[in-house]
Amino acid sequence: MGEASAPLPRLLVVKGTFEQFGGAERDLLNNLPSWKERFDVTLATLNLPKEARDCLDDANIPFLTPVKEWNVPIGVWSEFRALASRQAEKIWVSMLDLSEQITGLREVIANVDAIHITSGVGSLEFSGLVPQHIPIHYHCLEPHRGLYENVLHRNIDGSAKRNLSMTHFLLGKQKRRDQKFVNNLEKRKKCYISGNSAWIQERISTVYGIDSDLLLPTVDISSWFDGSGEIGDYVVTIGKASHVKGTWETIEMLAGTGISLSQVGSGSKDDLLQLQSHAENLGVQLDIMPKLTQKDLVSLVKGARAVVSLAHKEPFGLTPIEAQAAGTPALMVNEGGFQFTVEDGISGRLLPRGNWNLWHEALEQAGDIKTREKWAAAGRLNIEKMGLKPSNQAEKLAEIFGFSEEE
Repeated sequence: MGEASAPLPRLLVVKGTFEQFGGAERDLLNNLPSWKERFDVTLATLNLPKEARDCLDDANIPFLTPVKEWNVPIGVWSEFRALASRQAEKIWVSMLDLSEQITGLREVIANVDAIHITSGVGSLEFSGLVPQHIPIHYHCLEPHRGLYENVLHRNIDGSAKRNLSMTHFLLGKQKRRDQKFVNNLEKRKKCYISGNSAWIQERISTVYGIDSDLLLPTVDISSWFDGSGEIGDYVVTIGKASHVKGTWETIEMLAGTGISLSQVGSGSKDDLLQLQSHAENLGVQLDIMPKLTQKDLVSLVKGARAVVSLAHKEPFGLTPIEAQAAGTPALMVNEGGFQFTVEDGISGRLLPRGNWNLWHEALEQAGDIKTREKWAAAGRLNIEKMGLKPSNQAEKLAEIFGFSEEE
């Protein structure tokens, strides 16, 4: 009889909350089944919606949550008092012995071989519970933009929500806590920090003064092949309507083109009312899409003239990758992570913010069938070269921790 295979390394995956259930949360859930091929995975979080629980149950991945799920406190004064951070830290401690499950968090931590922490509200606060001998990998999807940039402190039209200097002064407490958690991680003997793009590696260096590795997000190319149809006179932008996503400017870019905008991701009631009024004033048809199934999203994207984004310094930006997988031109602002996923004129277009004439020329290019096919082929080849499959990510994470195939 052959020898029994060695047990997989035990990995605890930590994400502060799945409450928002946006791209970062979905990306993590989509990758966990591949991680399960390399690790014995358990997940811990302070808020896990039913949709996320169902994903974990389908993948047979156990999870730990508090008895009462935590909701992130909202409001200006909550931010200024660093209330979310302080609450999260307290609840993580309370979970050491109390949870919905029979096995408490303390026992899980004591028996794991490594811990992976994905950034987000309430995530870093977990790190203080981990004994020094346990390796930690911190996946920093982006340094907290509200603490180190102004883009989250602006209304959808770009105007400041309040005095920016005063805002940064009042956020000092939260910023000091963030710096403390990252500094404490960096001092650990067995800590590995990764960005999710070359752009975010630069931001980590600028904000925290430390070097980082690279753990790229992934895309399931096969899920974007289904569906076909004629090219419509509309473009798609994906992400909650906001200043940081450049939604207001996208309307301005389309003015006079006769091309409508399908905005996927909705937004706050007030922001959407302002956006609709802005579109009407500029003669742009705006279709605000509710939450879409993958099948409906693929159909919408494949029928579009282009997928566009004027997001401000997007950390990585899966949007152009998904567009390329679907065979739809990606027209992106020449900023942030987009610079690493689109080759201008080869797999899409990288365009300067504000030069709408160049954007209009790109929209004309995007309507040409041969150009679409050429860009899509180059984009899919780039996806393969960059290693943006879930299995690639699982292998890279095992490499970061030093777990070889033979272990």
